[in-house]
Amino acid sequence: MNFEQPLPVLDVSEEALLIETKDSATGSLTVKNLGGSVLKGYVCSRHRALTFEPDWWEGNSAALSYHFNPAHTGISPGQSLQTQVYICSNGGEAALPVTIKLTKMAITTREGQIIANVRDFYDYALAYPMQARQIFTDSEFYMLLMAVGYPYMEVYESLHKDANRERAMDNFFILSGLKEKTTLFLPKQRFVYDQNHGDMGKIYGQIMVEKSDRGFYEAPIAPESAPPWLTLSANRLISSDFDAQNQARVNFCIDPVHISARYARERVRIENCTAELIFRRPLPLTARLNREAFRFEDKGIIEISNHSGGDLAIEVFCPDAYVRFAARTYSVGTYYEVPFGVKLSPFMNAGRLFRRTPFMRTAIEIKGTSPGRVFKLRLPLTVGEW
Repeated sequence: MNFEQPLPVLDVSEEALLIETKDSATGSLTVKNLGGSVLKGYVCSRHRALTFEPDWWEGNSAALSYHFNPAHTGISPGQSLQTQVYICSNGGEAALPVTIKLTKMAITTREGQIIANVRDFYDYALAYPMQARQIFTDSEFYMLLMAVGYPYMEVYESLHKDANRERAMDNFFILSGLKEKTTLFLPKQRFVYDQNHGDMGKIYGQIMVEKSDRGFYEAPIAPESAPPWLTLSANRLISSDFDAQNQARVNFCIDPVHISARYARERVRIENCTAELIFRRPLPLTARLNREAFRFEDKGIIEISNHSGGDLAIEVFCPDAYVRFAARTYSVGTYYEVPFGVKLSPFMNAGRLFRRTPFMRTAIEIKGTSPGRVFKLRLPLTVGEW
């Protein structure tokens, strides 16, 4: 049984072409197959000033390079023309409108780049930021903006006077609609540190800050209440703090010596982002039962955690004799499980049946002792028929 292969579907990387230059220019677009089979076709330019190489292809992905020759346009510097490029294939057709503008002047950089418009300058600044800052304040660049009819010359003249050229250029590109305002965000916004009692070692950490693009940024780093236990590496974040991945790190240090309470929190604000730093000391002694209720004949465990920073002598006691321990005193370092049993005497069982008592309530008393300190806990439990 024969099956037809899925038909090819043409996809073109560009919807339109804009060529602004004083001299010749080159560029490219890509054609791809979003369907099946094999895509093949040709490209046809309606104007002889714009030619493509290759003008025919066969394959599911191809780069079509174009060359623009201003000598064949028939227009003068400062004028523009409209034309079209047709891409025909077995997967469909596409018509790309083309706008060609001959500028009155252009800047040739030391790297051989030609800057004929603001978009060219933006691309150049991304590749050569230091060199672009020098061009930005040159009279030649001013004349270029005048030649292309830049609509915000008054604003440019004020930006031109800004001593911070990085900031001035970033605002210039935002004004020109070539980029959005650079923003910050924090991949991690909450930092929690737990420390045992008696441990006064300093805690070091980093707040990772990411920038939306390579644009200029300057933001204050402001703690909410500036507590004595928190030290920040800087009070301001600037563009040079960011690496090639647009990431910066704000180092901080928490000093427990200046924290007397069990809990401390501080918010650090970096522009419109907030990082929350939390320091906690757990209770010196904590304990929990492995269950809340037990049968009249059962076994259980007391899970004891010691956060005091030293060994504790633990005493366990229950006023009701039906809760029994193998020992009354234990030495606990950081964690220990104390087993116990629940077993009513024959006399208590008889009394329970006589009174028809379905359950009884009691509690286990725990006392932890270390030199100069005593900690006490009480764990309620229920014993009954379940």
